[in-house]
Amino acid sequence: MITMQITVDIKEDRQVVLTLPPEVPMGQISLMVTVAPAAEKKKPRSSLAAWAEENAEDWGDRISSEDVEGFTGRRY
Repeated sequence: MITMQITVDIKEDRQVVLTLPPEVPMGQISLMVTVAPAAEKKKPRSSLAAWAEENAEDWGDRISSEDVEGFTGRRY
């Protein structure tokens, strides 16, 4: 069995043209298609302050608002 994962842009006509690699055997085969949204790519963090600001609300009681203010300059 050969497994391939590809990402495509679907246009209005909903057609996808797929050229299989040479190792795919000739003759009748079973082809399975799964349609799922593409994974959202995360932007890389630019700094510790950006990370702290993005995650400040999830810290609960593990970190104080003064610690967050030290990283971000913003008080929570």
